[in-house]
Order: sequence, then structure tokens, then C-alpha cells
Amino acid sequence: MAITHVHQPRRPRVAVTLGDPAGVGPELAVKLLSIPENLRKADVFLLADRSELQAAEIDAGGLHVPLADVAGPHGVQILDDDTASAYPTIRAEVTKAGGARCIYQLKRALKMVEAGEIDAIVFTPLNKSSLKKAGMTEEDELRWFANQLNFSGTTSEINIAGSLWTARVTSHIGIEEVAARITKENTLKAIELLQRLR
Repeated sequence: MAITHVHQPRRPRVAVTLGDPAGVGPELAVKLLSIPENLRKADVFLLADRSELQAAEIDAGGLHVPLADVAGPHGVQILDDDTASAYPTIRAEVTKAGGARCIYQLKRALKMVEAGEIDAIVFTPLNKSSLKKAGMTEEDELRWFANQLNFSGTTSEINIAGSLWTARVTSHIGIEEVAARITKENTLKAIELLQRLR
């Protein structure tokens, strides 16, 4: 009788950043990462200092993110590099430091993607005004990511609600600019992107 080997597919590896430290992002991250079912779906690497995580857990009403030495179904691996103190922020305030902290962590995540260490990046809400104060010149983080990766193709947020998938023709611009950006070409790009993804 021969032994049959069953090879389990590798679990997705996801880097999570806390978003804007002055906003609701850290609290949301704790709420998402404290749900055991979410950890069973992927190996999660949290790009944050322990001090940031502890503050976020308090904000989340005392919820706790289970930590592990190795990311897996029972815990998140925190990648603490002890840099939070270099970005002093004030709750609910737009600051250059808050934007710089977001950019710093997103760049760490991109390096992990480029090194093949992770498969995806999840970030909680960013504050575009803080990002701009910190030097982000692109209209939004999607264009920033594209520039960081030297990608010149179509970028879009994809919203998924069950079987309904939507992409944006315009995003993160003033209402006065919307009409000029709704063109046949831009609309087709969004439709073609959704077609490829579906």
C-alpha cells in the first residue's frame, strides 16, 4: 500500500499597517485582528511597535490581538522596529508626523512584497491631508503605490459586496473635477479592470 502525500497550499501572507496613528485605524486593526476567524485565513504580520498596539487595544475597549513568534492561525507576528517615538502624533489632528508614520510603514510593507515575504498589504484608514503634509504628492495612496512600484497601468479601488464588484472611474478628487474625468476612455479602463479581475 502506497502512502499518499497531501500537500496543503501555502497560506496567504499579509502585512497589516495601522493606518493614520491619529485616527481610527489602529482601533479598527485591533478589532479585525482580534477575530480568530480572520487569523485562520492568512498569516498576518503587523507592522507596528508594541506601544502602538497596546494603545490601540485600549482604544478598542480592551480587545487583544493574539501575538505569536511565527505568524499562523493562532497569532499575529508583530514586526516591532521601535520607531514609533520618532513620529509623535496627537489624536484627531492632521500632522506631518502622522502622515510620515503611514508612509514609513507602507514602505516597509512594499519592501516585504518586493522581497517575496508577503503576498498582500492591508492598511486601515489613512489621512490624505497628513500624507500630503509628509510629502506625498500623488492624489491618493493608490497612485503613490503605483509610483513606488514603477507601475503605469490602471489603478483603482475595488469594492466588493458579495457578487457586486465595482471599480472607480474617479477617486479622491474635488467634486469640481469629476465631470472632466468621466470620459469614455477612463470608464472603459475601469470596466476592463473589473473584467480581468472577475
